[in-house]
Amino acid sequence: MVKVPYRGSIRKLVLAFDVGTTYSAISYCILDPGEVPKIEPVTRYPAQEWKLHLRTRNLAANHITDDDIPPLPRGKNAVEVLGDFMQYLFRCARSYIEEAHPSGSHLWRSLENRIEFVLTHPNGWEGPQQKQIRLSAVLGGLVPSTEDGMARVHLLTEGEASLHYCVHNTLASDTLSKTPILASDDGVRSPGQGVVVIDAGEGTIDLSAYSMSMTLSPTLIEEIAAAECRLQGSVFVTRRARGLLQEKLSGSRYGTPDVIQHIIDIFDSTTKLRFCNPEDPAYIKFGTIRDRDPQHDIRNGQLKLSGQDVAKLFEPSISSIIEAFETQRRAAGTPVTFVFFTGNFAASDWMFSKLQAYFQSLGIGFSRPDNHCNKAIADGAVLYFINHLVSSRVSRFTYGTECSVPFNPFDVEHRARQKEVFRNTNFSNSSLRR
Repeated sequence: MVKVPYRGSIRKLVLAFDVGTTYSAISYCILDPGEVPKIEPVTRYPAQEWKLHLRTRNLAANHITDDDIPPLPRGKNAVEVLGDFMQYLFRCARSYIEEAHPSGSHLWRSLENRIEFVLTHPNGWEGPQQKQIRLSAVLGGLVPSTEDGMARVHLLTEGEASLHYCVHNTLASDTLSKTPILASDDGVRSPGQGVVVIDAGEGTIDLSAYSMSMTLSPTLIEEIAAAECRLQGSVFVTRRARGLLQEKLSGSRYGTPDVIQHIIDIFDSTTKLRFCNPEDPAYIKFGTIRDRDPQHDIRNGQLKLSGQDVAKLFEPSISSIIEAFETQRRAAGTPVTFVFFTGNFAASDWMFSKLQAYFQSLGIGFSRPDNHCNKAIADGAVLYFINHLVSSRVSRFTYGTECSVPFNPFDVEHRARQKEVFRNTNFSNSSLRR
């Protein structure tokens, strides 16, 4: 994956944590001066869910409330739980490295004070959430609460981590490397093409837009639109499915909370990923041949669902992606020519086919990496530490005040300050100073 030798002067260990709503991932890399880095995954650890407790309040989230999210353990707040979970992941990483490498215990002891942590978070997580993540890293024992300790904690958006993964695994291929440099309407040649990375995870969907040129060395990558984040990840399809099943099985012996939960678990791991055609019925095989209730479309342990009903479960997420993409496309100064689809949700063939049809109608290329979608962020986070590719970013907000506004004679406040009206050559009408 990485072909350039590490240029640092001392040996280091990089640990990247992708803490997910349902699944988490760890990637690591031992950096030896003069050696080509090799990124490895940690594969032995279970998963937990709780991440949405850290969501920022300014995200469009009227479809969920605090009651929709599983409660935290008694006496624990979200920061403490995240700290505990980071500590658990840290222990899993240590155990794996000690067991997977020759003289692993000695190796760990030689590196444990030179570990660089890259912690990823959704695009929409801002200053307050980032501060909480740093505090959790201290509470979890990853680093001490000192200036040197905090300097070893690096925060990275999931969108930018996905970008690094795509650059090293997909963008460097013939797909884009031979694309010519673009010319704008005024004839000025742009240094690259517009690329959007959609990271569709369990909880959030993150979109990041960049201008890049694979023909320049080093690769020139600049953010061209503010990052977008939507709370419409895969878990919300499952949540909508729960409502559908509760309504469909109401009055049936299969409509109890425990059975509904069992059917939902099967839907989440099988039906949701396999669904690909709304014209065909979808099935959830949850029981044995003894489970029959024809009145509620249950035969031989299978629940039959209308393909159209299942397609509707995905529609809010698909619409949210398209809306976020159009927001970025309007803001970007560079035409978008390619979109990459990563994350656990990208494994859905229905999601992929619907988005592919949309982007193809716009003449925009669309693909998803061939490798495992669930490790893209963790691997990308390590790649980010090794080689920062993004040279500039777009601020989500700007600060300032208007110096003058066009005078509106129908505005009560304007009429009250009519004596302050002056003629401004930049406007065709009169203006008011602010």
